[in-house]
Amino acid sequence: MMTLNQTAMGLGLSITVAAFAWAAVSDFRRFLIPNRICVFVAGGYLIAMAGMPMNAWLLGLATGGAVLALGTLLFARGLVGGGDVKLASVAALWAGPALISQFALVTGLAGLGIAAVMLSPLRRRMPAAPEGDPTRGLRQPMPFGVALAAGGVWVALLHLQPML
Repeated sequence: MMTLNQTAMGLGLSITVAAFAWAAVSDFRRFLIPNRICVFVAGGYLIAMAGMPMNAWLLGLATGGAVLALGTLLFARGLVGGGDVKLASVAALWAGPALISQFALVTGLAGLGIAAVMLSPLRRRMPAAPEGDPTRGLRQPMPFGVALAAGGVWVALLHLQPML
């Protein structure tokens, strides 16, 4: 029999994993991560907080805030997209300080895989830069939301592991 804590965690993780999958597909197809996706990931975290000790979710909030601050600085310098910053921040909620390094590692490895595809003949299968993009023709944008989603799903699976 599942406890209320396990049910809350399972429901929150289910919503979060579905939202990460949606983010990956959306970013790959349109280079866009809708705000609704980040709301769903954060909402999944809020639901799961019922199954977490207070210090764990407070540390998650602090980690998410730190990633948001760093991401905002990178966005202001034009180095990353706004959707990527938001998605990384809500994924960091789930990671907290204990799993942020694993999130970064899996995200980096997934990003490396996407970059390898972009450098190969498979690049033709990737969508072109959207119309109206000022960098169109100068460089190919990278759907980094796919890599962030992979890191987020990895962290979600790590949270699921103790429940099995």
